[in-house]
Amino acid sequence: FPTLYGAARIAQAAPFFIKKEAFLMAIVKPYQGRAPKLEGPAFVAETAAIVGDVTLKRGTSVFYSAVLRADSGSITIGENTNIQDGAVLHTAAAHDVVVGSNVTIGHCALVHGCTVEDGALIGMHATVLSGAHIGAGSVVAAGALVTEGMAVPPDSVVMGVPGKVRGPVSPQLAARVKEGTAWYTRTAPFHAAVQPGIDEGGAAE
Repeated sequence: FPTLYGAARIAQAAPFFIKKEAFLMAIVKPYQGRAPKLEGPAFVAETAAIVGDVTLKRGTSVFYSAVLRADSGSITIGENTNIQDGAVLHTAAAHDVVVGSNVTIGHCALVHGCTVEDGALIGMHATVLSGAHIGAGSVVAAGALVTEGMAVPPDSVVMGVPGKVRGPVSPQLAARVKEGTAWYTRTAPFHAAVQPGIDEGGAAE
């Protein structure tokens, strides 16, 4: 991954972000003394917002207009996980957000104070509420509502409002989820590389 970039005003709080004033950058800032942390190369889109006690591990990608706000706890995003456009991740008063590795958080999904284990997929416009626990390899279908405190077993499909486990993840669906997640990991560096006004070495053009 190329260098991760961020807003000039928070360069001291999050030193892995490099000062670039030529164009709109991501909103990345501390909250009450706790600043976002990077544990390896990652991609954050120019219009994303990352606030507070957020940890991004190697290979994470946070796409356009996604919001990660950790002002009442912490958010941890595992390796090679993608947070797609418009998704919102927010902590709850008694619940951190923990997202494992190789997870897909779909477009405009809401993930609130919950745990999503490795290899899971949260579909587009799905909602996962506080205290819920999504087991490894599970799929929450587009538009589904996972209610507060719901425990989803590994390799389960959740559908509906309110969400219910509809059965196991088929081998075919598991393969599609795995490939989709890998596609985002392959794609993110290209988004990082074409940021206007920046060359590969991080110098403004």
